[in-house]
Amino acid sequence: MKFTATLLLLFVLVFTSCGPKVYEAPNMAATTSRHQIIAILPPSVAIKGRPKDDPAQLEAAAREDTYTFQREIYSWMLRRKQQGKIRRLEIMDPETTNAKLERAGYTLDSRELTPAEIAAALQVDGILITRFNTSKPMSQGAAIAVGVLLGAWGTTNSTTVNMDLHDAQEGMVWNYDWEANGTVFNSPENLVETLMRNASKRMPYTIN
Repeated sequence: MKFTATLLLLFVLVFTSCGPKVYEAPNMAATTSRHQIIAILPPSVAIKGRPKDDPAQLEAAAREDTYTFQREIYSWMLRRKQQGKIRRLEIMDPETTNAKLERAGYTLDSRELTPAEIAAALQVDGILITRFNTSKPMSQGAAIAVGVLLGAWGTTNSTTVNMDLHDAQEGMVWNYDWEANGTVFNSPENLVETLMRNASKRMPYTIN
């Protein structure tokens, strides 16, 4: 009992999270059941950083994390699909998604297209839009972008994530808000794994 209590205390010390907030449109199930292909947009990433950090370097780090998070979300969903935990659905690979977005005039610096316009440009039924707010860079490349190693930022990270699923015609049909902090979020892989494992319990495509 003493050992179990100690483990529980350590868990509370290194990891805390606020319960997620979930929105499901009344037509979500019917709408998403018709989806055959979706795309994962490059997430919006904001890094709070430290007072001494150069804003330009933080912006470069956020750009690096953007594509890292996009690849990690895609990989997570692809693995679950292969495991039979996501219903039959095609997920556009990030390289194709980003190339089509660039041709349509959508860039990280100019996100002026509406979700409906983006879906039309990508020729998909739905798009997953994610926003990350973190207290430090998450990937090795992002840490290098601000001239430090990941260890220099300490062992904890505070993160808030907002994830939307937009239907090409009906607009937003699902939203997931999540906030957490702890030592488990020291890599993009760990962060996305925890995020998606929780979000998948309410995501319309998953088979629980």
